[in-house]
Amino acid sequence: MILGDGWTARFWDDRWLQGQAIREIAPALYQCIPKRRRKARTVAEALTDNAWARDIQGVLGIHEIGQYLRLWQAVQRITLTNVPDQMLWRWTASGTYTAQSCYAATFHGSTRCPSWKLTWKSWAPPRVRFFHWLASQDRCWTAERLARRGLQHHPRCLLCDQEPETIQHLLLTCPFAQQAWHAT
Repeated sequence: MILGDGWTARFWDDRWLQGQAIREIAPALYQCIPKRRRKARTVAEALTDNAWARDIQGVLGIHEIGQYLRLWQAVQRITLTNVPDQMLWRWTASGTYTAQSCYAATFHGSTRCPSWKLTWKSWAPPRVRFFHWLASQDRCWTAERLARRGLQHHPRCLLCDQEPETIQHLLLTCPFAQQAWHAT
């Protein structure tokens, strides 16, 4: 957010103060602000007669007071202009929003894994490919998954009665499942 007249930028939530939001600069102090006030207070309103300081409610500890003093110093240096606030999209060099940059931002930091080709481009019948996809996503209803959901389950594998029933155990380490694989 490039600050102009301060009527668009939200004081507590937008990144208007040196590229950061108040919730990032003063997280303990931010928790002392009622939610309705965080969402509604614009920078222009907040700077008028230091109204932002009256937003703070509750008992302040030493951390909150320290953050308050740092914020007070930073806010005193702010000067508003007659130019409207300008929002910048940080995922493009120009600062303008594009659907392509939004799509790229959605996957920012994720890694690509071409293993989907092993599942969906294989020669196996569709039901086998679907099972493989479910197993790779840990979506098969094993005892482990039933336990995570708080549902009734057997504590051990029903085939070997040696280990907890997980998808990895059933497909890779269960001796009875391995016998079934070798028999086919």
